[in-house]
Amino acid sequence: MKFAALAFILGSVAACNIALAQPVGGFYLFKHKESGKVVCYQQVINSDWDRLSGPFQDSGCKIEEKPKTRRSDLPASPLDLAPKK
Repeated sequence: MKFAALAFILGSVAACNIALAQPVGGFYLFKHKESGKVVCYQQVINSDWDRLSGPFQDSGCKIEEKPKTRRSDLPASPLDLAPKK
């Protein structure tokens, strides 16, 4: 019994680590305020850089990431059906 619980806990920790290791968000074009250098990066580098455009799907900032369309065939949210005060 103890072995099964330990195996479950270790498996859960491993699964969480794999999920957290995945990249989050898209890539953005950043331009340095002083030098004018342009780079493609996933997160803000520091306050010396301005974000120009994005998000992009690839690390070369070539393929634009399109926003996910909102499904209209789903039933209404319960929060929308709640009485208004």
